Amino acid sequence: MHDQLAHALASGLVRPALDVTLETLNVAEHLREVLPDRGLVRGRIVSCSGDAAMSLALQVVSRATQDGSWLAAVGVDHLGLVAAHEHRVALERLVVVNPGDVVGDWVAAVGIAVEGFGVVLLNVPRGLSARDAQRITTRIQSRRAVAVCVDSTRRVAGGQGLVPDVVLHTTTVAWHGIDEGSGHVRSREVCVEVSGRRVARPSQHTLHHVG
Repeated sequence: MHDQLAHALASGLVRPALDVTLETLNVAEHLREVLPDRGLVRGRIVSCSGDAAMSLALQVVSRATQDGSWLAAVGVDHLGLVAAHEHRVALERLVVVNPGDVVGDWVAAVGIAVEGFGVVLLNVPRGLSARDAQRITTRIQSRRAVAVCVDSTRRVAGGQGLVPDVVLHTTTVAWHGIDEGSGHVRSREVCVEVSGRRVARPSQHTLHHVG
């Protein structure tokens, strides 16, 4: 479990989060109006939930990887590399880690990832304790990393005790590319509800997703 992270960090290719001086990481142009700070603020947690959670999460982190940030995906079993590529994630800066079903292993893997990766993509286990959640949150803040939690089943992704700063809840409102029950899905319209403790005023936006 830890070998992938340890190798990536020991190789010297992964730039530690503290080496990056920018306070906010860039996001794709169409997301700048969605996020309250027009980007990803270091030391904060963003939650993507709803039926298009993974698609939106990949869009949220893609620009940062293009700009040079490394991305560690921890416990995100439903992450597809093809989908990541389609959403323009720089795969050469992506490390995927499967810590298994033991919550303690997940916590340990996240702790290592936050030490050296500018962005972490997380699927938070349901058994996460409030104490471990607080430790992870403190580590994210002190290392000035960005955590993006993804969960398609819960309105507030992030799990027990891991409180997001920004919540992006998705609901698909229309599919495009299906003609009278046949054909291929090309895109969909997704309503994104923005809320959270770092959001001064909740808002809604409509985005067009591929797939």
